Amino acid sequence: MRATIHNGRSGKNGTYNPRHNDRNFDIGNAEHIDPERVNLNHYWNYLEDNSLTFEQAEKAFYEEHCSKHLNAVNQRYKEQRHPERIRSIDEYRTARQSCPEETILMLGNKSDYIPPHILQRICNEFKEWEEQTFPGLHILDMALHMDEEGAPHIHERKAWLYTDKDGLEAVGQEKSLQQAGIEPPHPEQPRTRYNNRKQTASKMMREKFFEICRVHGLGFMLETAPREKSRSGRELEDYKAGEAEKRAQAAELRANAAEQRAKQAEQEKDTAQGELKRIKGAKEDAQRRTRRAQEQAQEQEGKNRSLQAAESEIRGRMEREQRTARQLAEMNQKARQELKEAKEQLKALKPYLSKAEQQRLQEELEFQEREQDGFELE
Repeated sequence: MRATIHNGRSGKNGTYNPRHNDRNFDIGNAEHIDPERVNLNHYWNYLEDNSLTFEQAEKAFYEEHCSKHLNAVNQRYKEQRHPERIRSIDEYRTARQSCPEETILMLGNKSDYIPPHILQRICNEFKEWEEQTFPGLHILDMALHMDEEGAPHIHERKAWLYTDKDGLEAVGQEKSLQQAGIEPPHPEQPRTRYNNRKQTASKMMREKFFEICRVHGLGFMLETAPREKSRSGRELEDYKAGEAEKRAQAAELRANAAEQRAKQAEQEKDTAQGELKRIKGAKEDAQRRTRRAQEQAQEQEGKNRSLQAAESEIRGRMEREQRTARQLAEMNQKARQELKEAKEQLKALKPYLSKAEQQRLQEELEFQEREQDGFELE
């Protein structure tokens, strides 16, 4: 499996655009991108703010670190009467000499590659090493692409800063490496395209990248020696056999990773089922309490109706007794009136009756009075 580290700043269409990396453009016209897999990508910027696009994050970085240097340069151009040389911070950010450098990191190819999360872990460790080893190097953003035809890979955009004579920060790869103490492969020879500090830095980066891969158990899979232009005969057969073995080992690694994900998914499923069972139990308990409350409400309603019926019956009985009492009182009053009239008549007739008749009449009146008194007593 071949490890790829490719650096660059520009192509046939000019400097590389960060919008390609975070898919901040219309991917409908990009035939090499699968829209259904775009959601599998992972994006990070140095501000760790997912609401920002890569371009917005890079603008913020250049504004914070380079605006003072650029303002001083523009002021000198004004004083030298060269206003045509004045640049805005965006022009400085997108110029070929001062734009971010982009690195593509990849292990394998479209038919033979490691799990993306392992690649991402390796690249994060590589990023930390870069910034610690080269003080002027700042990683601006990183994108893990899983939606293209080839193997999963990571785009890393970075800026090389140095401190100018006025103590201001500016973008400059060669000066940044010089201030970091990095020498060309042949310090005693003139600086050329084939003898510069970036060559030394690139070699250090490749070696560190391979070392991190080996720490993650991928050393046996890596192809670190330069490839020959062609192979033939037995050597080619041996090469194919070795490559097949490496692919088998890579497949086993991916299978183990898939198995781990399956176990984790099974655990999450068991947890979800336990939670669902608990929710169902709580729901059934609530339903039982609701039914019991409804039964108690119906029972109480029946008792209330019985009490209302008894109350109505008692009220009716009381009304009947009151009517009877009124009637008895009226009858008593009438009887008293009649007895009174009888007494008056007796007084009027007394002179005309014999003593025996008067005695019997007097006894009759006393008997009626006793009866009347007994009725009132009841």
